[in-house]
Amino acid sequence: MKLSVIIPCKNEVGVVDALLTSLEVQTRTIDELIVVDSHSTDGTAKHVRKLGKQLPLKIVKAIKKGVAEARNIGGRESTGDVLLFLDADARLENDFIERFLYEYTKRKLAVGGFTQRMPSSRKGIEVGAHFMNGYARLMQHTPWPIAFSCLFADRSAFDELSGFDPELFIMEDYDFVYRAKKAGFRTGIIQVPYIASDRRYSSPDQPPIWRGIYAELYRYTHGMRITKPLFDYQMGGKKK
Repeated sequence: MKLSVIIPCKNEVGVVDALLTSLEVQTRTIDELIVVDSHSTDGTAKHVRKLGKQLPLKIVKAIKKGVAEARNIGGRESTGDVLLFLDADARLENDFIERFLYEYTKRKLAVGGFTQRMPSSRKGIEVGAHFMNGYARLMQHTPWPIAFSCLFADRSAFDELSGFDPELFIMEDYDFVYRAKKAGFRTGIIQVPYIASDRRYSSPDQPPIWRGIYAELYRYTHGMRITKPLFDYQMGGKKK
């Protein structure tokens, strides 16, 4: 089984470093790493190339903007049987890949996500992340499964679904899993947590938690699709 890891990046110098380091020390090595540079202005591609010398690294440039486009070009450029999409601000315990592939194979999954741990100086953020784990697991038993941030897909599912929908403003990750289940693929949440960053919720430049709740309600009342900009939201880090 060949595993391709895909990391969309936009202005992630100093952020993606921890993820790359954690990929180097996995108990099960990865077969291919594709970093997709999505219009960075801080030298992300050069930075990653320097840091990733010990990894099976390939850097590609996204033509169009947005995380869905970046994931899609990474998926199309990859050669793996299993695709693992990781956010640049995540990091992994050193047995994450091994445990993930074991559960993926044992449960015969095609598409899904993971639970998360989100260390934060703000207790409410940690509690919210814990709540989202339960919510994601619960939704697997409904016609509307979700997964967020870090996802996986087998090659056949990614190709049949044509990847992530670039027309969506946000929640393209939710949509990908939802469409997978509708298409008959086996979906699920693997309880092997990745370590998530709290920057989306602790920074004044990113949407607070209540906006996520609003977007969730909007999605369920507008055909499961959010195509209009409900609020200011940008992929990745700050411009340089």
